[in-house]
Amino acid sequence: MPVYLITYSILFWVPALLFVLFLLKTFDVSLRRSFWATSGAMAVVLVGMEYLFLKFDVWFFSEKIDPLVGLWIGSAPVEEFVFWFGATPFCLAVYLGYCKLLKKNA
Repeated sequence: MPVYLITYSILFWVPALLFVLFLLKTFDVSLRRSFWATSGAMAVVLVGMEYLFLKFDVWFFSEKIDPLVGLWIGSAPVEEFVFWFGATPFCLAVYLGYCKLLKKNA
């Protein structure tokens, strides 16, 4: 069972999607554009970072430790991109949610 994929899908993608569907539309247009621009910029940075980390053996992937789906994008499993592309909007959503909750610049 691909625990890595399931875990990060539930931890990051589900809350981020809920944020985008329900909370993001309550912000003004410039903040929504900033959210998507930041998410896009971070996606570029994180893809580059992922391949640099793999090249310099900062981390590795082992089927013995954690079963993977088996889809690879270059030398990185697809689960890594589920993590990176889910974590960015999730963290931004948490930040913006707290700003709105605390009524600071949002």
